[in-house]
Amino acid sequence: MNTHKIDALIDGRHLYGFLSGEGEPIAILDAGLGDHSQVWQNIQPEVARFTKVLIYDRAGMGQSNKAPIPRTCKDMVEDLRQLLHAADLRPPFILIAHSWSGINARWYANQYPNDLAGMVLIDPVHEDKYARFEKILSEERAARMWASVNDPYKNDENIDRIACIRQVHDNQHVFDFPLIILTRATDTDEMNIIETSLQAEFLKLSTHSKQYFSKSDDHYIQNSDPGLVIDSIRQIVESIKVKGN
Repeated sequence: MNTHKIDALIDGRHLYGFLSGEGEPIAILDAGLGDHSQVWQNIQPEVARFTKVLIYDRAGMGQSNKAPIPRTCKDMVEDLRQLLHAADLRPPFILIAHSWSGINARWYANQYPNDLAGMVLIDPVHEDKYARFEKILSEERAARMWASVNDPYKNDENIDRIACIRQVHDNQHVFDFPLIILTRATDTDEMNIIETSLQAEFLKLSTHSKQYFSKSDDHYIQNSDPGLVIDSIRQIVESIKVKGN
């Protein structure tokens, strides 16, 4: 299997990536907030058996240097695009994004829809969840939640979450590429019920969308139910190849 380490120099800082496999479309695995590329250790080798796959570390995570903070969707997506350019990787891409990175993936798709051939969102964060949480939390807990959400220095990557949400809302499109939403099994916790129920809203983002549910209630579906993630990526890869023929 062909493998290739990528070291992109962006404004004097290094951004790490690792490429494996052969073929198109290229699958890009984007970890959730505070995670780095090793979170895909159960997924990347298997996807590389049927298409080319890229894992990478966002600025300040894993093997990538820190970047000016706070960060927004625009900053993170532009870093990714420069990494792709440095590696001479060209569309079509499939974005596979976990948790908060689903917001980055949506922003990428809004700005550069012609780059993408498909998308898999793994237990993605819905931006309306904070407002919904507020309705069931005590006044004190709600205040603490908003203090954390509003302050970029209170998350592991210094992401300005409010700015990211605004960026997505200001330019949301409906896509015509295949989109798969993967949702963890819902347990009895009220906040978990809110999060998982909101994910059905993402089906409206594409004219070709599906939602599958994991048997596990673990947020890290790529670890607890890797077969579901791998099969979803394969499904999109095969649909694109059929369309191309």
